[in-house]
Amino acid sequence: MLERLANAEGSLLDDVELIDVLGNIKTKSAEVKQSLEEASQKQEEIGEKREQFRPVASRGSVLYFCIVEMAAVNWMYNVSLLQFLDLFYDGIDNSPKAQLVKDRVVNIIYAMTYKVYRYINRGIFERDKTMFKLMMSLRILINEKILTMSDVGLFLKAGAAVDDRNKKFNWMEKKTWDNIVALSKHKFGVEQNMFYKGIVDCMTRSANEWRAFYESDDPETQHVPDYEDKINADSTIGHFLHMTLVRSIREDRAVIAANKFVSRVLSDEFVAPVSDQIAEIWESSGSQRPVLYLLSTGADPTASIDDFSRKFKKFPTKKTSMGEEMEAPALAQIRDGFKTGEWVVLNNCHLSIEFMAEMETILNPKDCEVHDEFRLWITCAPQNDFPLGLLQMAIKVTLEPPKGMKAGLYRTYSTMVNQDFLEKVEPYEKWRPLTYAVCFLHSCVQERRAFGPIGFSMPYEFNSSDLDASLLYMEKHMTQCAIVNRRYEWDAMQLMTCAIQYGGKITQELDRDLFFTYGYLFIREEIFSGNFQFNQSNLEYNYLIPDFPDHGSFLQHIGNMPE
Repeated sequence: MLERLANAEGSLLDDVELIDVLGNIKTKSAEVKQSLEEASQKQEEIGEKREQFRPVASRGSVLYFCIVEMAAVNWMYNVSLLQFLDLFYDGIDNSPKAQLVKDRVVNIIYAMTYKVYRYINRGIFERDKTMFKLMMSLRILINEKILTMSDVGLFLKAGAAVDDRNKKFNWMEKKTWDNIVALSKHKFGVEQNMFYKGIVDCMTRSANEWRAFYESDDPETQHVPDYEDKINADSTIGHFLHMTLVRSIREDRAVIAANKFVSRVLSDEFVAPVSDQIAEIWESSGSQRPVLYLLSTGADPTASIDDFSRKFKKFPTKKTSMGEEMEAPALAQIRDGFKTGEWVVLNNCHLSIEFMAEMETILNPKDCEVHDEFRLWITCAPQNDFPLGLLQMAIKVTLEPPKGMKAGLYRTYSTMVNQDFLEKVEPYEKWRPLTYAVCFLHSCVQERRAFGPIGFSMPYEFNSSDLDASLLYMEKHMTQCAIVNRRYEWDAMQLMTCAIQYGGKITQELDRDLFFTYGYLFIREEIFSGNFQFNQSNLEYNYLIPDFPDHGSFLQHIGNMPE
């Protein structure tokens, strides 16, 4: 058009071609204007849709910073942003679909939160698991503007900054009284509600009820005097108010109250016992993504790795116990595995930190391709100088006994005992109760260690190998008795379990007597009666030996046990 205007001769109105060009430009201008308007409208629609999914990003941010802060608890808990993004996108891709956007957002948030919880839970020690779940729950409520940081500070510190000398109750400790005073002065939530303002007066009026609550074995499940209905009526922060009260009055029950709080904020799935199968760990790993086992005393995953490797015809795995001058053999096995797809197990890698620092480069070679079936399994005790790069690329797994009878039995029946194991020895109706009794004994002695010198005089490292050896002996003994048609020798089974398999680690005579008592009570003819009860006196929940033909029913029975 500019060219025609510059070279035009005579009147512009007589130039038909120029007029046609101007007409085309006007039409194009109208089309461009309409396209811009449509683009602007589409941008607004996209913005509205994006805003509907903002809660997903907000939850992702909360979860990521919870994960990052766990590294301050233990250096080995370091997780990279790329690892988190894998979990974030997996939560989006694999969450249930929904027609309504708000339902879809709820599904994504729940799936992503649970995925992150399971991933982190697998790689942290038992002592830190409740803390991580509680941190997630509190951060979520703070992000939703339901709680404030001062509320969290009250839960953590209670009355540590209070020194009130006017204690009104002789049956209450001074520390507890200071907690109550702090509780009565605190303003909860964004509304700054002094919920427990009159708690001291209530305790004065109903001293007997509050004393019974204070001295009860499980205050977290008891009726709260004067406040039960008020707490239940507050659907927003009622669960936090109850947890804070239990923590202030009975600090020893705070962890159990915290689990109940997590259950209400997140869901029951977050407090149910879980046990990660080695098959699930293998699926998460890759040829250039090793599995890193964080060891506790007495833990050794080598046997389970070897058992699992048989399914893929990778047995025997190539093993190296790291130490001085063992880097060259380990490197040679890894490079052979790149070509053949064999599995390599490097044990005690905390003894070769410098070699571990090179592992990120070793697993990403430029001169050769890595076989898809190659897997690297690393075992290591926690070290503050462990290479960050390897921590942020590996799948971390902890090995230690879970806390609680319920969690202990659940792990045993999830990892060691399956349907084939329950049908290993005939008659099945006797093999199943005996298996359960030995597993129950194992969980009992594991739990006693939590009580320090009150549980055992020495901190013995009983582990799954002791249980496996005991069950192997029971299997052979029952099979032999069936072949020669003779009665079971209960004294021999008790002796092998209590004196040889577990007892070989016991050094104190009183501890040995205690263990033999467990063996005498749990490994005996009466377990076949159908109504055998482990606890000698009746409790609110009686621990019986179930007898189901299928493995799933055992897991369901264990899942119904109290925490």
